[in-house]
Order: sequence, then C-alpha cells, then structure tokens
Amino acid sequence: MELPVVWANYISIALFLALGVGVWSIPKSAVVPAEYENQSWRDLRLWATGLIFFQIALYAYFS
Repeated sequence: MELPVVWANYISIALFLALGVGVWSIPKSAVVPAEYENQSWRDLRLWATGLIFFQIALYAYFS
C-alpha cells in the first residue's frame, strides 16, 4: 500500500510545524544574551520561525 504524494507534503508541513513548536519551547534567555533582551530582532526564535514559514510556503506553492 502506498500513500499519495500529497500526503508526503502534509507530513513534511506537519514536521515543520512541530519544529516551530520546538523552537518556541526554548527559553529566550538561552538564545538571546542579557544585554540584547530589548532588541527583538536578535531573537533567533523569530528568525527560525520566519524560515519555517518560508519553507512551508514553498511546499504549499510547489505542491
């Protein structure tokens, strides 16, 4: 029994969403030094989330 190709895309998107949840489970203090607390653009979780959404958009566009 084989799954349709569209299910592979759904599984990939679900894994990227799970990765996004994992990224936000890391405390901010672990990724942003104390002297940069007020600069939100230095928060690596935001950058990782943006890249995850970009990857999901690519999957959605090309599938």
